[in-house]
Amino acid sequence: MSNTHAIAAVTSTMRYVLQQAIDSEPDPVAGRKVTTLRPAQVAALGGDDSPARGLNVFLYQVTHNHAWNLTDLPTRSGSGSLVRRPLAALDLHYLVTAYGDEPALEPQRLLARAELALAATPVFTKGVVEDAIALYGGEAETGFLEHADLAGQPEAVKLSTAPLSLEEISKLWGVLGTPYLLSQAYTATVVLIEAEVPLRRPLPVRTRNLQVRPFTRAEIEVVATDDGTPAATGSTLVIDGSGLASAHPFVTVGRTRLVLDPASTASRAIVTVPSTVPAGVHALQVVHVRPADAMTGEPERVVGRSNAVPLVVVPTVRAVTTSAGEVHVPVQPPLVEGQRAVVTLGRLADPGDPPDLVQPVVAATLPPQPPGPPVAILALPGEDLPAGTWLVRVSVDGVESIPSLGAGGTYDSPVVTVP
Repeated sequence: MSNTHAIAAVTSTMRYVLQQAIDSEPDPVAGRKVTTLRPAQVAALGGDDSPARGLNVFLYQVTHNHAWNLTDLPTRSGSGSLVRRPLAALDLHYLVTAYGDEPALEPQRLLARAELALAATPVFTKGVVEDAIALYGGEAETGFLEHADLAGQPEAVKLSTAPLSLEEISKLWGVLGTPYLLSQAYTATVVLIEAEVPLRRPLPVRTRNLQVRPFTRAEIEVVATDDGTPAATGSTLVIDGSGLASAHPFVTVGRTRLVLDPASTASRAIVTVPSTVPAGVHALQVVHVRPADAMTGEPERVVGRSNAVPLVVVPTVRAVTTSAGEVHVPVQPPLVEGQRAVVTLGRLADPGDPPDLVQPVVAATLPPQPPGPPVAILALPGEDLPAGTWLVRVSVDGVESIPSLGAGGTYDSPVVTVP
């Protein structure tokens, strides 16, 4: 990377390329030279009898290079110490101005020579930069260039024209505060300036402890409950696949870690769904770990994971009761923070109801669970609930509880009776 002399080094390299071009011109303009002044200072050069002649390189804008900034890595660790030197990636915007005797068309001749020279040298190679620094580094005003290291930058500076519209030219020269002179805009990209700060280096490794262990990829093929019913709190899951067993395996359902049953094998893992697994859709994986080592202080490390398969955990409604004008609906697993629940009550037909009577359905949408402990009982108002027997269902995050079938092949529980 480059140090803080890089911008001046790019300007001096442009000046060098242009000076070499006009010095080798077969039809030279007398007294021509390349300057690095503000355009207002250029306009004040020379006089009526002997106008100044030459080219001027003026850096009028500096912008950040988005390509390099997007790929830049963090410069500090979590503790705030430097892990790599901060880097500024810059694009430089130049105005090359030609000035001289207008009736003799000297500005046009000089600008044409400049255009050709910069088109022939669109990349500032290491040799070109070193020649420019060697030429101008010996002068009193630009002696600091001897310490510039632009030539060692990993990416060479590239030059391209930047066409400006008439409106942009008008605004630019209005900001410069001087009458317009024949000019062309260029963009130099990219200049990489790196801070010269010490980094925090780790101590050398004294000994190397390498261990080789066989790697067996865990693969899940089928996940189902042992009785074929939907998974719920208390269900036993049977996971069939290959490579499931290891010295220290476990199963993750969402964010919950489950311990395998001792009867598990390499091709079949068995776990029980606890109430800590919320209702909803979760990703299930078999994970192999290397346990923490108390002697060396090495933490637990994951050494292998299986593919993830979806697991739907349905809510289960317990015995529903009424009290003080409210309907209390116990649900397992309890609702955790952020979960949404919808309680649906459908009135069951009574023997005295007409055959064509349409039974009403009442639905109550509860707000998302606030932060706090899990909620195992849902309460909803029951004052306006008509008398009768109501079948209760609960939907949690889109997963609905499954009612039980009665002897007649119809759903008959869980229910609540309103007198």
